[in-house]
Amino acid sequence: MRFLARRVLAAAILCLCASLAMRGQTSGQIRGTVVDDEGKALDGVRVEATTSSATRKATTGKDGQFRFALLQPGVYRVTFIREAYSQVEKNANVRLDGTATVNAKLFRLGG
Repeated sequence: MRFLARRVLAAAILCLCASLAMRGQTSGQIRGTVVDDEGKALDGVRVEATTSSATRKATTGKDGQFRFALLQPGVYRVTFIREAYSQVEKNANVRLDGTATVNAKLFRLGG
């Protein structure tokens, strides 16, 4: 009986591990850095990643970086918005278990 219980437990653990491994391969991510026209990291930029079915939002940190994790594969429109700066839009192709890098440079408006 112990032998059977160990086999059942081992099978359950294998199924759980396989499930977790497959789960990690059902999504991708977008990451990048936003800089100003002088090439300096730009914090406080609102970043939106949009598909036909959903919009995800993030804000850049002091290092100008942002990240969207656990995205469904597909093409996303990535929009960068910050007051007093130009708005920039780019496309990102998120692949299964991949990372799409989308960097942007925003220019200050009005001189």
